[in-house]
Amino acid sequence: MTKKIMFLFLLFGYVYATTFNIFMTGVFRIPAPVVFLAPLIYFYRTEITHFSYGKELMVIFVAALFFYLIGQADITGFFALLIVAGCFALLFNYVIGTNLKRMNIAIGFFFGVLLLSGLIMFIDHQYNMAPIRSLLAQEDVLQSPAGISSTIFTFGYQMAALTPFMVVNAVLFKRSWLLNLLLFGLSLCLIFFGMQRSVLVAFIVVVGLFFLSYYKFKSILLFGLLAGVFFIAQSSLEQFSGDKKQQNILNKSAENAKGKEERGDLMGENIQIIADYPFGLLFYGKTWNDVVQHNFVYKKGPVVITSHNAYLMFITYLGPLLGFILLILLYHKVGKVIFYAFLHVKDKKNALLVCLSCSFIAISINSFFHNEWLLATSGPTLFLYFAILQLSKIKMEDPILIQYN
Repeated sequence: MTKKIMFLFLLFGYVYATTFNIFMTGVFRIPAPVVFLAPLIYFYRTEITHFSYGKELMVIFVAALFFYLIGQADITGFFALLIVAGCFALLFNYVIGTNLKRMNIAIGFFFGVLLLSGLIMFIDHQYNMAPIRSLLAQEDVLQSPAGISSTIFTFGYQMAALTPFMVVNAVLFKRSWLLNLLLFGLSLCLIFFGMQRSVLVAFIVVVGLFFLSYYKFKSILLFGLLAGVFFIAQSSLEQFSGDKKQQNILNKSAENAKGKEERGDLMGENIQIIADYPFGLLFYGKTWNDVVQHNFVYKKGPVVITSHNAYLMFITYLGPLLGFILLILLYHKVGKVIFYAFLHVKDKKNALLVCLSCSFIAISINSFFHNEWLLATSGPTLFLYFAILQLSKIKMEDPILIQYN
């Protein structure tokens, strides 16, 4: 019994630290993921001896080498990514292995702490939760309201992973219609008060894609019903945008429009920079600040900002040719698994895989509007990436061995 409790504590600690991007703290002077992973591997390692993620880690290493070490001379970012990605590979390969029960526990912890972060966001709208948030995230809080994160942008990545998972999970696991409605409503509330338009876009795209795959032609009726509900509720939503004291996605969009904050302009300028430096900034010996320092679009006072598109920034440094090759290598295997999951979306054995796939697609879409992504030491993205790959391997094993390992 003590051994099981210790396993749950260590696994929860690892999932918590990586999900909220906790790396170095005042308590641990070594990387937090390593603190929890080392005893997990030592005491709870499975019988598996073959390491399955050599190719994935090699691609991540090469991409990080060009993007961080050579392109930006960011030694800290380079080694941080290798440590976190390596820890995830070791965890899923040697600790989770083919044990479906352990996989379900890890996934439960992951989405459980994301839901906790969302609930804290609701409270943060009414009360000053900055001290508690700072303690939970192990870093100074920079923006509010949000959950267990220092900024609302990082919180957006958390909700991009959580919200589609809740909706798709309720449908595939045949929850009651009342629970389906409650989870759908909760997802919309998390997005509405989380104030991230990119999360809304990701949610609509992923849930729409799932409904089309699962319900086929019936999805048209469902979309019509949702559109009708939105039309009826539109007058109620207007009262939220009318009260400027309330912080929500409508008021934030209105404020951004007044300030003429257009992501399209930033991305357009970024594409022009790629055209001016087609081989990638690293081959010209330049950095982002060198090429945009005279461009007012990227300045907010003395601060030079990025285009808020992780993929464009990656291609800006490496060039379209090398950038696209590495992106294809990074996402090829997980993409194949996701494609398979959607082809067999009604197969009950693939339900969890479909849920994780929808979550990963949503968080990847969110990266089109912000800087966090697979190579930005993003805990949620890396967890979903390796969880999908490992779960696909579990599905290939003997079900009897899986259940009773």
